[in-house]
Amino acid sequence: MTDQTHKKQDMGQEAGTAFGPDLAKASVLVVDDELGMRHFLKKALSTKCRHVDVAATPAEASAFLDGESYDVIMLDNIMPGMTGLEWLADQWQIGLRSDIILMTAYADLDTAIEALRLGISDFLLKPFHSNQVLNAISKSLAKTALKRQNTVLRQELAAGSDLLRQRDTFVGSSQAAQTLRDTIERAAQINAPVVIEGETGTGKHIAARMLHSVSPRAHKPFAWLPCFGISFEDFRERLFGRVDRSVSSGEGILNTAEGGVLFLEDVDLLPPAGQNLLVEWLSTGRFQPVGGGRSFQTDIRVVCCSKGNMKQAVEDGSFRTDLFYLLNVHEVWIPPLRERPSDVIEIAEFFLTSLSARMGAVAPDISASDKRRLMAHDWPGNVMELRNVVERAIIQGGFERALQDVGSTETESLEAVEQRHILNVLQACGGNKAEAARILGVARKTIDRKCQAWGL
Repeated sequence: MTDQTHKKQDMGQEAGTAFGPDLAKASVLVVDDELGMRHFLKKALSTKCRHVDVAATPAEASAFLDGESYDVIMLDNIMPGMTGLEWLADQWQIGLRSDIILMTAYADLDTAIEALRLGISDFLLKPFHSNQVLNAISKSLAKTALKRQNTVLRQELAAGSDLLRQRDTFVGSSQAAQTLRDTIERAAQINAPVVIEGETGTGKHIAARMLHSVSPRAHKPFAWLPCFGISFEDFRERLFGRVDRSVSSGEGILNTAEGGVLFLEDVDLLPPAGQNLLVEWLSTGRFQPVGGGRSFQTDIRVVCCSKGNMKQAVEDGSFRTDLFYLLNVHEVWIPPLRERPSDVIEIAEFFLTSLSARMGAVAPDISASDKRRLMAHDWPGNVMELRNVVERAIIQGGFERALQDVGSTETESLEAVEQRHILNVLQACGGNKAEAARILGVARKTIDRKCQAWGL
């Protein structure tokens, strides 16, 4: 192979990647009455984009939009019977979620003002080269991706949540924690709905974010919609968006999170009408914005969790059976903290580091006595209760006062009961293992071995 051939291959590879990775996944609709322009754009775009359709008239373009969703529409303005901008104004009234690039040979001020009012993302003045078209589409895709990501981030800030910073975090070295991480990573690779189950405070939201961060959709948005206490009308509008005969209509989560993950929190608490809406969307894969006259195809993975037992809710008749089976394709169970007490200190240290930095305070040390008391508690509030104790310890400068209200209650696990009993005796003996062994009636080596296994 000659140097000339190598050079041509390298130039071809550079041309294929110069416009960004999203271009190859883009779906484009070309609307132009000129046959030559349609052929030119079809040929230029077909080798770079995932899907390209061409329409000779506004009516033909409308028919395409009724059956297909497009990332970008290349729209000619001067066409017989109706201008591109007139057609666009009609499309906004029934629902449109594509970016628009206006192609025109007549760039007068009135046209530019009207185009901006209608939300045109870019202009192309005829005649133009194929690279100009590809660059315009790439910039449009990049702006759309940034807009959607900003929308999701604003939702995070509005919720006052710091969970975004913990998306890769599920702390713990126990076998139960490792098994959970492995389960999440396996589930992340399967493009199917997931139900995350566990007691209140175990970290279901964190698990959902971790699943997103290790999935093939990690570069796409993560959207969160709490279902507790939400009305049907609010749920429908937040999910589907609203069309108010204006380009400024509100976008729904299904649009801003396109290609990513939607986390439905406490989905079992949705009102019946909201459940009906979910069944229709999940069954068809399409949705119609409130006030709109056109439905859109979606590509979003659903992850959800429940406040209670979803199977029990189905048996009680408060949750639709078909919705349960649509959502419950893959299950992830988060064990309560009492079943993995060896993770307690590691989680506490994680919170000490992250929360003290956030609060601008000095993280207090965890003494041996503090560790024993932390591990002896059964944490009915799970990780969120532990976080609360750590946060109070940072404010108070130590764990002594923060642990005053932490007691020990009955647990289901015999192994956990044994551990807490030994730790409580050790605490009463001031950490003297020989004295604790004497009181418990076991060998000192037994206490040493168990403490070593618990990381003490």
